[in-house]
Amino acid sequence: MGLNKGEVTDLSKLSNAISKAVEKAEEMAGFRISSITCNVNGGLPFTEVTSDNVQISNNLIKKEDLLTLLNIDKYKSKYENYIQLRRKPKAYKIENEQKVENPIGLKSKTLTLEAINTYVNKNVISNLNKSIELCHLHVNQFYITPEINGISTMIKEERDLGSIIVDIGASLTSIGIYFKDSLIYSSIIKIGGIHITSDIVKGLGTESEEAEKLKILHGSTEVNQLDDFKKIDVKIIDEKGELNSHNFPKSMLIGIIKPRVEEIFELVIENLNYSFPEYKKISKVIITGGTSNLYGISNIAKSYFKCDVRIGKPIGLLNAPDLIQSPSFSCLVGLVLKSSRDQNNNGFFSFLNKFKEYFF
Repeated sequence: MGLNKGEVTDLSKLSNAISKAVEKAEEMAGFRISSITCNVNGGLPFTEVTSDNVQISNNLIKKEDLLTLLNIDKYKSKYENYIQLRRKPKAYKIENEQKVENPIGLKSKTLTLEAINTYVNKNVISNLNKSIELCHLHVNQFYITPEINGISTMIKEERDLGSIIVDIGASLTSIGIYFKDSLIYSSIIKIGGIHITSDIVKGLGTESEEAEKLKILHGSTEVNQLDDFKKIDVKIIDEKGELNSHNFPKSMLIGIIKPRVEEIFELVIENLNYSFPEYKKISKVIITGGTSNLYGISNIAKSYFKCDVRIGKPIGLLNAPDLIQSPSFSCLVGLVLKSSRDQNNNGFFSFLNKFKEYFF
């Protein structure tokens, strides 16, 4: 549809896909849509904490001093080809490293701001914007995946006390770390559920569509004693290029899936060890995204993180149909919840009701 690994590959195809989706949404909602909230995960977006300071004239901190710190790096990123999507204050410090809630009016020679910064690839943002503008739509806000999954799958206490969220998507896996209700670290690795599907295609000699179906219906990361005897029907491509049904033990399918899942978590741990080794102090991990539906995946995650692990399902939409309470819809629900914070009219809630009716 003109999008691959979160990056635009065909403006026309993507804009057509967006137009069709918006048209369907307008039919359901009963009103015209002119702006949208958009998830961006292409171009390896990331989050980091920075520390900047300014000298205070007359030793009296003014509002202008805060604005100076908040606007640092706003329009020109220190990272080549990246722009700053968001900059959120984490802590203010005056002399002697003293933390303060509101520094305005306080006496100090210096003011330091620890800020949480989110960076995105400027070309990815530009191309997404162009695709959306071709549909005569405006983007209210861009969010990276951990930001929206944090609100849809985690309770506030988890975000406050510290949690890691891992979203295993189709072609990308995003990593986020929350502490004190803020996303303090995020990164992306270029591997996801589509690579598991590809392994099944190669391992069993079947088509991608059939492999995806096998992953959903029979996918697991744990073998039990019966799996060697339990047969699954697989349509494989024979020497003539025709599809024929064959029976394979379920354990063979699991033997293909498990190593790739282990590789994903190995790469996640490698990423964290290199960029955020403090993750080892965190005692809660949430796994979400479509691949988290694989049976036994939380046990594999526990073996790598050595802490409590749970599957992250959307928890923020009340009375939502069962279908969208799946980890596969965490990102979508997060976008809806983020958008709802800016929507206080009846039209939005009417849309939610029709959205629910559509899936029943």
